[in-house]
Amino acid sequence: MVDIKPSSMLMRRIPADLPLAGGALTCLSCHDIARNCRADPPSAPSGDALLRGGRAPDPLLFCFRCHVPENYRPFNPHDQLEAGQPKADTCLWCHTGVPAVEAPPREGAPYGLRAGTAALCRNCHVVAQSHPVAGHMSARPSADMVQYMSAYEMKSKMRLPFAQLLEIARATKRTPRSIPWDEEGRVTCHSCHNPHEKGLLPGGNPRAVGADLKQATNHRLRIPQGSVCVACHQK
Repeated sequence: MVDIKPSSMLMRRIPADLPLAGGALTCLSCHDIARNCRADPPSAPSGDALLRGGRAPDPLLFCFRCHVPENYRPFNPHDQLEAGQPKADTCLWCHTGVPAVEAPPREGAPYGLRAGTAALCRNCHVVAQSHPVAGHMSARPSADMVQYMSAYEMKSKMRLPFAQLLEIARATKRTPRSIPWDEEGRVTCHSCHNPHEKGLLPGGNPRAVGADLKQATNHRLRIPQGSVCVACHQK
């Protein structure tokens, strides 16, 4: 960007070896094109773009000769806690209001999302239409699958044989607690991945399963990797 006059605050950060013209940025402020016009031009690595001072290992390091790095850190919507408390501005990235995280999830309660889950996720993530396998996204689980998922979810908490857990799920019309669907009962991104930071939802909340720290390491999967398919599909 050229012909821009930096603010007085930014002017104090501009190094003396980055010249301005009439107080404004020009191409020559960052690029030393005269370097290659000398009789014995200094050797420079390929692709250094004639940047003054040479090319930095990270291109942004050159920008930070003038700009404050902290002002350009990418926003992370999964960074949801500060001093143990929810960060309202982060919640409002996806939700129209700050949800009551201490309250247990109510069956059929609206999520208050600003858009469909997949649309929200695609704001930041490149998600192939065929992920995880074609036909999954926006699919509506059958009654048999819902009962199986509910029984599978109880398997780690109860000692009853799986066949009996399946009978209980059928009799009580139980739906899975830790594998949520979208508000229309369809499979979506957060069915398999937990978008919340660890500690945001109380540990007893089934929706807390799979929550991870700000820098997730296991794709925030609600089911351990390697068992994702069998949580919904019978072998």
